[in-house]
Amino acid sequence: MIRFNCYQKLISLSALFLACISQTAASQDFPTKPVRWIVPYSAGASNDVVARLLAQKLSQTWGQPIVIENRAGAGGTIGANVAAQAAADGYTLLMTNPGSNAIQHVLNQHSTYSNRDFAHVILLGSAPLMLSTRKDFSASTVNQLIALAKASPGALTGGSSGSGGSSHFALELFNRAASVEILHVPYKGAAPALADVVGGQISLIFTTPASIFALLEANKLKVLGVSSQSRLTAFPDVPTMAEQGMRDFNEKIWFGVSVPAATHHSIVSKLNLAFNDILQRSDIKERFTTLGLEIDGGSPEYFSSVINADIERLTELVKVTNIRTTP
Repeated sequence: MIRFNCYQKLISLSALFLACISQTAASQDFPTKPVRWIVPYSAGASNDVVARLLAQKLSQTWGQPIVIENRAGAGGTIGANVAAQAAADGYTLLMTNPGSNAIQHVLNQHSTYSNRDFAHVILLGSAPLMLSTRKDFSASTVNQLIALAKASPGALTGGSSGSGGSSHFALELFNRAASVEILHVPYKGAAPALADVVGGQISLIFTTPASIFALLEANKLKVLGVSSQSRLTAFPDVPTMAEQGMRDFNEKIWFGVSVPAATHHSIVSKLNLAFNDILQRSDIKERFTTLGLEIDGGSPEYFSSVINADIERLTELVKVTNIRTTP
């Protein structure tokens, strides 16, 4: 019996050893086929813009197509659910941000996944939020908007990329900070929400500079304020929220890359190195600055620490603000 047990253990150890060798060999050749990159928001949103920009460079580096797959809806949870259930082989990436990860984790959005279901590869960067309205909207400053909202409680509407997403969270924080009542209207992504802001169906939206860059160039929107601590290089004429009296409103959105939790660490490392290399390229840095984005980079451990810190911060905010995700 003792010999038999030792034999079984030897077989198990041998199988484990062979599996490790196989995984390491696979990671050395990775990738050998197209890679799917799930963006849990609609085409044209800031996450989509960044993913397509970096996917082109990554495809050139690897000699394999990087296929962007937009899975919008439910504040980013639809796409994140798809990614969480994918094979843990490195061939499915997720564009991760607070809406699809930290906020959903905090608000417990009936999701079939949690933060524990992902291995976090890299923090790509971050962006402040811009408060935008249509060109002919009666308010042209944050203070004018607040006065308008107080004069007619519930009359103004604010769009978001989905209930429980970053833009929704920002709107609720603004309501509390300004003591106003702007009605939340959720959409399946920033693009359709922005279309209704331009068309006058809703009053305003909080979103990233990259999401509205083309609309600003086309002179279809105006920006009342930006949530960064200082004015953006790309938008020097846009005042900060702090300049207009909202000193504590400095929300920003981070975005990064995650994979299913069981993905081998060697593949995570290879992905991390590839993205870090691309982020250091001068043309990428210049494009990020033009879009009002800040580059980060760094290790998987650093990205995980950023997410965990955001979960802790948002948990406290939810307790104080009593934010709910129902429309």
